[in-house]
Amino acid sequence: MARLLLFALDELRRRHAAAADPGVDPRHDVAPFRAFRDALLCEAARAATGPADLTMWWEGSFDGYSLVVCCEPAGALAGLDATPACPVEEERVAPPRADGYPLARVVPGRADVARDADGGTCEAPFGAPTGHFGAPGMRRMR
Repeated sequence: MARLLLFALDELRRRHAAAADPGVDPRHDVAPFRAFRDALLCEAARAATGPADLTMWWEGSFDGYSLVVCCEPAGALAGLDATPACPVEEERVAPPRADGYPLARVVPGRADVARDADGGTCEAPFGAPTGHFGAPGMRRMR
């Protein structure tokens, strides 16, 4: 089983808007996501009691989206307080999704961003509210 932490998109935007790159289209700007990820991984490294893999995906609908961070196994990050990165909107224990995007590998005292064989990462631009119902996406970055 895995520990799933849900972060509300609106709160992620509010909390990390200052990290946005001026002049970059907010639908493609990953600087706010990177600020969130850096803060979350700092806390995960501090709280880890054993190795864990973090994956992520979006859940929700036009009423609101949440970035789900999956911590597996759940016990390795049982003491994680993600508040410095962003308050957790909801939390649950459930099986991990097979189609989650890789986020990080954590061991006590260390967290490394997950990379694919080509050195790329998966990142989640938070975008900006635009009045349409499009879901936030994931981008593979080199």
